[in-house]
Amino acid sequence: MILNIFSFILSSFLIFLLLHIFIWRIIKGYRGVLLILFVSIISYTLTLIIFSSFIKIQIPDSWISVPIYYCLIMFYCHLYVGILKSVSIRILEELSESSDQTMSLSEIENLYPTKEMISTRVSLLEEKGWLKEEGINYSCQNKAIFTVKINLFLQKIFRLTNTG
Repeated sequence: MILNIFSFILSSFLIFLLLHIFIWRIIKGYRGVLLILFVSIISYTLTLIIFSSFIKIQIPDSWISVPIYYCLIMFYCHLYVGILKSVSIRILEELSESSDQTMSLSEIENLYPTKEMISTRVSLLEEKGWLKEEGINYSCQNKAIFTVKINLFLQKIFRLTNTG
């Protein structure tokens, strides 16, 4: 029974990976975490239908498998967002692809101008409703203040000083 559950979870995750790669290769536009969630639900449901025709899966089995499956999906989303948004990984990639695998700080800054990176992020935060532009200044909206308070609390708990 446990073997069936883990086979089901791994099969669901493999189907998710295949669907994810296939869909990302054919669609343009939004390809974010919400779409990953949608694909994960489709994958789980599809696997449940396939498995239930071969192996008798009971309702309690699926309730056990859902948290484990979505734990795998969360790890995958963390990896995906890290690959997609990590400036550090992009810098390492540029270094490894350079002719002698070295670059000076000025060469890196030319590839990733700090001013442009910050203005792009500030614009995105404003667009998503986290910041409000007031003349030449910006201010935090309520959801930003709430998030910052949670972040500062967690930084104190984990004794982190150099984040971001």
